[in-house]
Amino acid sequence: MSTAPPAVLIMARAPRRRQVRRALEPLLGPDGCVALEAGLISATGSWARAVAPAGVYVAHDPPGLVPELHTLLGSGFAFFPQNGEGVASRLADAAARVFARSAGPLLMVWPDVPRLSAAHSAAALDDLRAGCDVVLGPVIDGGFYLVALARPLPGLFALPEPAWRSADSMSLCIAAVRDAGLEVGILRAERALHRPTDLRAAIADPLLPGELATVLRRRPGLSAARTGRAG
Repeated sequence: MSTAPPAVLIMARAPRRRQVRRALEPLLGPDGCVALEAGLISATGSWARAVAPAGVYVAHDPPGLVPELHTLLGSGFAFFPQNGEGVASRLADAAARVFARSAGPLLMVWPDVPRLSAAHSAAALDDLRAGCDVVLGPVIDGGFYLVALARPLPGLFALPEPAWRSADSMSLCIAAVRDAGLEVGILRAERALHRPTDLRAAIADPLLPGELATVLRRRPGLSAARTGRAG
């Protein structure tokens, strides 16, 4: 693995009404979804700054000016638009941009996990130092919250779209990586905030970070859903 300092790439969607966390609107409402997205992005930015103080990149969607992200993340981040159709092509483009400026390793992350911590970055970097080419951080119900690369691996992004977002993501990616003769490391699976059941699990978590806990616990729809479930 390169001895260069790590870089972090955040794949972020601007927190705008009716454009983020649509599956959660019945519980949070549009404004609650915006607040949740903003909280996750802010927390991910803080995590990224700690991992790579001089090398945090944000690939944003939509591609135009995104003042919301600049306001949330502040200075010290390099912003550029996401390009391509689908997860794989967008990742390929964004990773290539970062590797053009950084020797790696590279940690690519989605602001989906409420308890992203230093343990995740340390485990990913330890696996890369130990000889892994790719480290995968799986989401419990499919997809990934983190993918770490020791060096540019364009072939990884040739995987079909289901390899990045389906319930079979882990098996598809692991098989492809091993077929290519590469070593893969696996982080612990985490619950991303994609569905109402994820919100209920998060709000019951005593270790949920304070900012996100405040966003969730002040939402009447979520409180009502919890009361109804208990009854």
